[in-house]
Amino acid sequence: MKKIISGLLFLVAINCQADENFLKTSVNWVKQSLPENTKVVFNKSKIKFSGCKQREYDLSLYQPINSTLSLEGGVSYATGKLNWGIHTQKISLKRYSFVPRIKVNSRMSFGAGIVYQSAPEFRTSIGQNFDLPKSQILLLNSRFKGIRESHEVEFELSSQRWDATNQFGALFENGLTDNKLTVSYAAYF
Repeated sequence: MKKIISGLLFLVAINCQADENFLKTSVNWVKQSLPENTKVVFNKSKIKFSGCKQREYDLSLYQPINSTLSLEGGVSYATGKLNWGIHTQKISLKRYSFVPRIKVNSRMSFGAGIVYQSAPEFRTSIGQNFDLPKSQILLLNSRFKGIRESHEVEFELSSQRWDATNQFGALFENGLTDNKLTVSYAAYF
């Protein structure tokens, strides 16, 4: 298990200029290393236009333990670069999640878990450094089947806490908490 987790972390934490073939080979290796009933999903998204370049890599795992309990988790890496002539900004961060889920029946499940986000690395061409905080999200959520079998409704109650970066100051420097209720409806095609 230690070897698999190390491989997953390496896959997502690598420099994001990796060759497409290398990523496919790595994801296939992870899928072959895990039990057959484990679902592995790798998503790569990017956007690029004049002066802006952003990429995100997301590896998600779903492992059923028995008929009522399953584990969901994931590792993400995101990076972005803005370029305004002589002024540039770069930011990158990593995110790790772990959510055990209990299936009540074929139409409903409940989950509770945690998401850790690294302190974003923020650099500018003019040498300004920002001491941005790491954060963690505690969440409770429930999923229900929607109008059709391929639809899903999710209610999520979450509390995100940013660590204090300085004992004097305001906002993130003293720590901040954001509590919210999110309702989403998804239709899969």
